[in-house]
Parts: sequence; structure tokens; C-alpha cells
Amino acid sequence: MKQQPEEQYTDAQPGNGHPHTAREFHVTESDLPGGPPEPPPDPGPGISHLKLTLIAATILFLVVATVVLFQDRPQTASAPSTEPEAVQTPAGTRLVQVVKPQRRDLTRTLSLPANIAPWYRATLYAKVSGYLKWIGFDKGDEVKKGQVLAVIDAPEVQDQYEQAQSDYAIKKLTYERLLSVWKENPDVIAKQDVDVAAAAAEGAKQQMERRRTFLEYTKITAPFAGTITARFADPGTMIQSAISSSTQANPLFTLMDLDTVRVYVSVPQESALLATAGVPVSLTVKEMPGVEIKGQITRTTESLDPATRTLLVEIDLPNQDHRLQPGTFVNATLALAQHPNVLTVPPAAIEPPSNGKPKTVVLVENGKVRRVPIKTGIDDGSWVEVIEGLTGNEDVIVVGKNNLAEGQTVTASPYTLPSGTPAKQKY
Repeated sequence: MKQQPEEQYTDAQPGNGHPHTAREFHVTESDLPGGPPEPPPDPGPGISHLKLTLIAATILFLVVATVVLFQDRPQTASAPSTEPEAVQTPAGTRLVQVVKPQRRDLTRTLSLPANIAPWYRATLYAKVSGYLKWIGFDKGDEVKKGQVLAVIDAPEVQDQYEQAQSDYAIKKLTYERLLSVWKENPDVIAKQDVDVAAAAAEGAKQQMERRRTFLEYTKITAPFAGTITARFADPGTMIQSAISSSTQANPLFTLMDLDTVRVYVSVPQESALLATAGVPVSLTVKEMPGVEIKGQITRTTESLDPATRTLLVEIDLPNQDHRLQPGTFVNATLALAQHPNVLTVPPAAIEPPSNGKPKTVVLVENGKVRRVPIKTGIDDGSWVEVIEGLTGNEDVIVVGKNNLAEGQTVTASPYTLPSGTPAKQKY
């Protein structure tokens, strides 16, 4: 039988210190309906720590995945335009930059590699065989025209000359005797015998002169004044004759005339028609900084090389101080076309032709946009010649002309971007 809850009353009135009886109720768990509640299961310290670890790992994984996906996302920005983006004014009109056409002197230039060659060049061989008896000059020596450079010892050539000399002497004497007899007594000797003797004497004379010429070939002389740039033999060397083939004979010297040099340039086909005699040329050498050598095209081959499709042009330059050495690599700048006082605009102001339409420029007239077709000439990279379409008083849009409609209202301001550097086409 269930116990009744005990009641106890305590009455404490304020102000007096006398307690009154009070009822106290004591309820046990067995008195609750359904009996005492079941306590919750204890998760234990191991399970709680595992959940925290899993949650932390999941959060870290999500953060790393988000960063990786953001970095690998493809860029969606469009390619940069060559023209600065137009500015929208507060009133809704486009802000553009304009420039007026200017008159300038334009020059179309072409820079090409060039090679320096001597005015004259000769590799000297011997025409007779023999041993090199004497050689009097070496590399770098200056020689005069006709000066003896080397002597070849050829005894057989000397013997042949002396034999021819003797043969001519006897035949000449025979002719003179027959002629004397025929003049004194024509009946003693026939005139034909006299004529035969005269012809024999003349033939012997020619043979003697020929042998003398060969004897002179034992002396190697300078064909022109110049500088010895190579020496290939020393005294005592056996020198073979180069009459039949120069490839099997040994050369003796290489002689160059350096007082004047030739500069050779190969001009591509697209510019060949402009490369004519008289075109100004400036030469620069890397090893001579700050030095610019002026000249002009002297001559051309007037024919393109079919292998390279280039035109060979030549510039002749005085070189008394020999500072331009043959074989030197130089840079030649050709002023192919010069147009003085022509109307020009910046290249950025020109819209290229498209869909059969010509080149155009965009003008601002009374705050409105208008496109005008033009014809252009040469350009130097900073300015383009305008042949037709402009008078020089127009406001030509340079910056902000993209996507402008005909008649659109714009606000113009002066062109403020720096000008370009004159171009020099190089190969």
C-alpha cells in the first residue's frame, strides 16, 4: 500500500519571530504514474570525440574544395582591345578623344642586314711551275700596282727562252743573207726562198717573245694597288702552275683594294621596285656605337634572285681610313619613299576595310558621329598618309570609336595618348 505524502506546514509571519506549523510534502519516484523514468544512455567519451573529429574534417574539406574550384574557374574576361574603352559621361553620351589631321614629312624606311666587300679582290696564282725563290710581303702590307711580290725559280723556263732566242737569231741571219744575195743577183736565188726565210725568222721571233713572257711569269706582281690580306706560301714551296686548273694549284696571296668598299644588300620582292639608284641609305655598325654612315644606292642587278626572290643592291662608299672592313656585318636603312608635307593621321584613327568597304575614319561634326572613307599612302609607324577623304580641318576620333553608330551624340576631347615611335621594317 502506497504511503501517503507527509504534509508539514510552517507558518512564519513577518514581524514576529514565532514560527507556525507548516506542511511539507514528500513525493517518491515510485508514486509517479508509470514508475520512475529511464535515464538516457551514456554516449561515452570515445564516441563524442569521434563526432567532433568528423565534423572538423568535413568543414576543412569543404573549405579546400571551394578554394580549388575558385582558382580553376576559367576566365570569362574578354580579350583586351587595342583601343581604350570609351567613357560614358553623366549625360549618357560617349566621351571620345579626337585629333586634327596634321601635315608632316613622311619617310618609308626598310632596315636590312648588309655585307661589306672590297672594291677589288684578287687571289694570285702562279702561271709557271717551280720553287718559290723569294716572297717579299706578308699579311697587312700595302703594295702598289705592278710591284713584284714573289719570284719563282723555274730553270727550264729560262732554258726555253734562251733556246728560242738562239733560234730566232739564226733564222733572222739566214733571211738577211738570202735577201742580200737576191738583191745583188736575182737569177741566183728564187724570190720564194727569200720569202720562206723571212716567214721562218718572224715565227722564231714570236716564239722567242712567248718564251720571254713565260719567263716574266716567274715574277708575281700586284695587278692593282691594295692590301695583302692573305699569304699562303713560304720560300722553298713547290708552286704548281694554275693554267689548267686553279683548284689543284696553291695560291700565293689575296689582294684587296680597301680604299673604296661595296656594301651589298638583298631587298625583298615587295620593296624591290622602290630600291633604285640614288635612294638614300644610312649604315650603322654595332661595334661603332653612335656612328651613322650616309650613302646612297649606286647600282642594282635589275633582276631578282629566283632562289631568294630578292634584289641585290650595291652602295659604294669611300674608305680611306679602312675602318669599314670587308666581311663586316652592318645594318642598312633604306629610305625607300619620301613624301614631304603630306596630310597624316595616327594609325589608331583608321578603321581597316571589311566586307568590301574601304578604310574609314570616324569624325565628330556638331557633336555627331560620321564615318568617311579615305585612301592612304605610306606610313612610318607613327603617322599614316591620307591621300583622299580629308581636308585637314576635321576632328578625327582616335580613342572611343568602337561600336559608335552613325549620327550618335558624343562628347569630344583632345587626344592625349603619347604618339608612337617611327617604325623601321626589319628582316
